[in-house]
Amino acid sequence: MSVGRLSGSCFALFFLIALSACTELTRQPQPLDKPPGQITGFEQIRYYPLDPKHPTLPDLADAYKKETPDNYVVGADGQPAYDYLAISGGGSAGAFGAGILNGWTKQGTRPQFKVVTGVSTGSLIAPFAFLGPDYDAQLKEAYTTIDASKVFFLRDWMSLLWHESVTDNAPFKIVIAKYVDEKLLDRIAAEHAKGRRLYVLTTDLDREQPVCWDMGAIASSGSKDRVELFRQVLLASTSVPAIFPPVYIDVKVDGQKRDEMHVDGGVFMQSFFIGNVIDLTKMAADAHPEWKKRAIQRLYVIRNGRIDPVGAEVHRGIGSIAARSIATLMKVSGINDLYRLYLGQASGELELHYVSLPVGYEAVSTEEFNQAEMIKEYDLGYEMAAKGVTWQSLPPGYRP
Repeated sequence: MSVGRLSGSCFALFFLIALSACTELTRQPQPLDKPPGQITGFEQIRYYPLDPKHPTLPDLADAYKKETPDNYVVGADGQPAYDYLAISGGGSAGAFGAGILNGWTKQGTRPQFKVVTGVSTGSLIAPFAFLGPDYDAQLKEAYTTIDASKVFFLRDWMSLLWHESVTDNAPFKIVIAKYVDEKLLDRIAAEHAKGRRLYVLTTDLDREQPVCWDMGAIASSGSKDRVELFRQVLLASTSVPAIFPPVYIDVKVDGQKRDEMHVDGGVFMQSFFIGNVIDLTKMAADAHPEWKKRAIQRLYVIRNGRIDPVGAEVHRGIGSIAARSIATLMKVSGINDLYRLYLGQASGELELHYVSLPVGYEAVSTEEFNQAEMIKEYDLGYEMAAKGVTWQSLPPGYRP
């Protein structure tokens, strides 16, 4: 989620920090001198991309070797091509991304993506995007019928002494449960078996590392807890620290029960892609020695937010200054991610195509999860895509 439009909570955030010096909640944290613990009933469902001991998901090579022909397209000239999608964070601006995807369906050129990744609000869109147009109606509903009351409620000031965040996102757990069920996971598992992959990012706050979760592996696990864990990961990926509560994931370390504290993946990245940690070209070539031409790798990035500066008078006060600074930091983080993803294009490994809210966009409200604003963003994204998205290939401000 984005904190940019939750400015009313910022004073409470600093109040919470001050009070935290007086009280501390108990937990059973993971030991940091040992590898990440095991989640009972699951194997090979996540990796730490910044950990040199876990450079890539063990089954990723198999994702190419065992793929079905609908994982890629072959042009008239015999050149194969893969399509990938990365969906960024951005809070309620995820409505824009939902509109882009549904308008893209209407336009008729939306591909089936080999890999879909999501961060924060992008993690909520990602399963729908992964499964394709069959879930367009649910995607629209999720982003145009929601408001703040279905996401969180503010805690009483004094209760902050006994809590980890200024809001309670219990209503949002209900929303996630509505859409994430056994049927959805069965569909994801079926696509996973065909060689397609769905990844979501969280932040392991104890280890100060991002964690990439293989959501298809979770769906395919057969564990009785697969739905619960799937929901936990989505909730964690959207949980802005101190604004929303962290998500504790139980693990076993040396036979002992411990917990990991996970928060918004946007702490590390607003958007991400596997091409930054593996050699896509080599994997495709090794899997298909019969191909005479090198496969084209196309990465589409939906940036749920703006990339242009927006002037606004900042009132004197810790809340206003903090809110403005954090919102700016998150926006720039998203822009920096586009530069990082551009490295794949600069190296010749893949083609970068991204879209964001248009420069000069005028919002009807700056309130987070304002339904009227979300509908406007959805309609804008839909219209842009239905007419044919004008994709950008160079990061904002970059002139080679």
